[in-house]
Amino acid sequence: MSSFRLRLSLLSLLLAAMLVVPVCAWPAAAQEQEQEQEQEQDRRTIVMKKNDKNGDGRISREEWGGAAKMFDRLDVDKDGFLTFDELGARFAAGGQFNQGNIIALKMLDDATRAGFLRRFGSIKDSEARGQVESNLIPVYPENAACPRIDHIFGEKWQGPQDSKHSGADIPAAWDEPIHAMADGEVVAKFLGKRNYRGLQLVLRHTPEQTGLPVYVYTLYSHFREMPKLEIGQKVRQGDYLGPNGKTGVPGKKREPHLHLSVYISTSPRYVLLDESLIPEHGYFIDPVALFRGKLPLETHAVRALPEGEKRVPIAYKLKSGEAFPAGARIIWPYLCPPK
Repeated sequence: MSSFRLRLSLLSLLLAAMLVVPVCAWPAAAQEQEQEQEQEQDRRTIVMKKNDKNGDGRISREEWGGAAKMFDRLDVDKDGFLTFDELGARFAAGGQFNQGNIIALKMLDDATRAGFLRRFGSIKDSEARGQVESNLIPVYPENAACPRIDHIFGEKWQGPQDSKHSGADIPAAWDEPIHAMADGEVVAKFLGKRNYRGLQLVLRHTPEQTGLPVYVYTLYSHFREMPKLEIGQKVRQGDYLGPNGKTGVPGKKREPHLHLSVYISTSPRYVLLDESLIPEHGYFIDPVALFRGKLPLETHAVRALPEGEKRVPIAYKLKSGEAFPAGARIIWPYLCPPK
C-alpha cells in the first residue's frame, strides 16, 4: 500500500472515530431523559393532531373527542382550551392521568432533578437539596410511650447503597397502625419494586392544612400491605393509613419500621417517575423539623439555628384520640400509649 493510501486510510479512521465518540460518550442519563421527552412529545402530538380540528395549536371543548370530565381535569388554567403543556400532565405518570398537579420531568429545574434522582446527579446534589443531618433533637413526651427514631435523617444510610438517609426510621410492632400526620390528600402509592422502600403512600398537605407557608409531602414506607386509600382521597389528621411492616427492607435482621420522608416546596406541582414523587422546587427536610411549626424548615437553615432552638418537642395523639398539645396541626405518625 502506498504511503498516500496509508495516510488516507488513517485519516478516514480518525474522522470515523470523531463522529462516533460523541455518541458513545453521551451520558446514559441524558439519553434516557431525551427518549422520555421524545415519547411524551410524540403522544402529545398524536392527541393534538387528532383533536385540534382548526389547527390553532389548542384543543377546545368542542373539538375534544374524549370524556368531558377528562377535559376538565386536563384544563389546568380553566380557559376552555388544552395546550401542549396541559397534555403533558396526561402522560407524566406512565400514560395514566392522576388528579393533582402532575408535571413532566423536563419541567423540573436542574437542581431539583439532580437532587432527587441519582441518575441525574450525585450525593452532593442531594445534600444541596437538604439531605444532610439537621442536628435537631426530638423531645419525646414524658407521659406517653411514643415509638422513637433509631436511624436519623441525613446520616449515612445503613443499607447496601452509598447514600444519605432520606428520612427517619421509626421502629414499631408488626401491624402497628400508621396514621396521617396532618390533614391532606393521597397523591401517590408505590409498590417499591425499583427501590428499598417497599409499599409506600404519599400525602400532600397544603399550607392551610399545616399552618406552614409551604406545601408538605409526607411519604410513608414499608407498609405490611398496601393502604386501601385511593389516589385523590382526602384524609384527616390521625386517619388510619395502613399496617406497619418491612416490605422492601434489605436484610433479615432489621425489625419492622416506618421510613418517614418529608419534602417541602413552594409549588403544589410534582413529577411522578421511577416510583418516586419529586416536588417542583422541592427540598428534603428532617421530619423532626415539621414540629417546629414555623420557618426555617430547610435543612441548611435549620443547622444554622442557635443550639437552644434545636430541641424540638414532638406533638402526638394518645390512642384515646386526645392530642398534645391541643390543636396541634401535625402529629407523630403513630398513636402513643400513655405511660
